This record gives sequence, C-alpha cells and structure tokens, in this order.
Amino acid sequence: MRLPLQAFLIEHRDGWVLFDTGIDPAILTTPDYISSAIGRFLLPRIFRFHLSEADRIDHVLAKLGVAAGDIRTAVISHLHFDHVGGIAYLPQAELLVSEREWSILSEPHPEREWILREHIETPSAKWRQITFEPTNDPLFEGFEGIHDVAGDGSMVLLPTPGHTKGSLSMLIRREDWDPILLVGDLTYEVPLLDQNVVAGTGDRQMLLASFAKVQALRKRLPGLTIAASHHFAATQAVARATGNAP
Repeated sequence: MRLPLQAFLIEHRDGWVLFDTGIDPAILTTPDYISSAIGRFLLPRIFRFHLSEADRIDHVLAKLGVAAGDIRTAVISHLHFDHVGGIAYLPQAELLVSEREWSILSEPHPEREWILREHIETPSAKWRQITFEPTNDPLFEGFEGIHDVAGDGSMVLLPTPGHTKGSLSMLIRREDWDPILLVGDLTYEVPLLDQNVVAGTGDRQMLLASFAKVQALRKRLPGLTIAASHHFAATQAVARATGNAP
C-alpha cells in the first residue's frame, strides 16, 4: 500500500501552526535512530520509505517561504514516528498532544506500537498535554469535548480515538474558506470513512465510533472537507476548500 506522509500548515493571525510534523529522513541514515533492536529489525520488513533530506520538515517549510523558527504551534494528531519526526527541528514551537495519547508513554514498551520515546521526550521539546472541555455547542454533539487552540474558534481540536487511544483531529474554520477537518490517521482515505471501512491499525470499534461522530459533524456542517494525512487526494481537497485549486 503506497501512502504519502503529509503535514498541514495553517496561517493564523497569532502565527504559523502545523498539524503534525512528518517523518525525519534520519530514520534511513542513522543506524541507531530506533534504539530498540526489535524495532530496527522490523522497520525495513514492514515499511519501505522513499525519502530524502528535502523531506525534512524544516526544508519543506523553507520551500514554502516559511522559516521553521516561525512555527508557533504544532498540533500532534498522535505520537507515531511518522507524525512527530520533525519536532527536533521546531524547538521553539509549543507541541500540543492529547493527555490520553501522552499516557501511552507510561505503558510498557510503547515502541512496539512505533511510538519512539527517544524522539518524543527530548530536552528541547515544549510539549503541552491538552484535555477536552465539555461544550454546549450543538455542532460538537457526540464528542466528549473540544479544545480551542487559539480561543477564537478557528482551530478546534476533537478527540477521534481508535488508531491510537489518544488520536485527535482539528477543525479549521475561516470566513473565506470552506471548513476543513484534518483527521490524521483516523482513516487513510476519506471514502473509506464514508463506507465505514477500517483501514490500518487500531481498535476497530473505537474507530467506528469516531467515524460516526465525524460523519454526524459533516451533516451538521455543510461543505465540510475532510483531509487525511495519508490520503493522496488531501492536497487537492484542501486546495478546493481554501479557494486555491487551479
């Protein structure tokens, strides 16, 4: 199965925000990037990467004319290595992760789930665990709560567990855009979500419950675009929603 490894850049009046940080190409060139011997053994037997230094998050941002040092906040959908691989190049950024996701680090052997503690609990990383607060907004009915990143409703985090127990998604709303929901690895392709087809790894029942909440949100929010990190169509979907499609 071929999958892109994508992160999303959002311009906000308070500064630049990232949703996920991609993968670090050093995973291919640094022999001990994964400290676990079993992890080093399994990596090439499970994954085949097509990466170069140009795919490192700071280089990707530079191509867009954005300095890595200007990133104010990075929202981490979940802690898998292909979503947190760029945090070392964003030492000034506040890293938002759900409290439930962070608790995985306290469980035995998180590396068996490809959550690499050595690249998460680094001295320079400015992690902030977030909790989801209850809301009376009928738009978010069914979700256990929300977290408003900027306090203005433009970037709202929603719990969408299943791929991991603390996975989250981010709803983006701007007057000049159609609403966009960035869903990380909730699904690898949006049509699979619509069809209730679970792809990838995780807890099936938890994933289907999150699917139902997202599907209900879509009905309540006309024009909602869903963009998944590993879906090739995400780039075009976001371009259409933001009015930047060719």
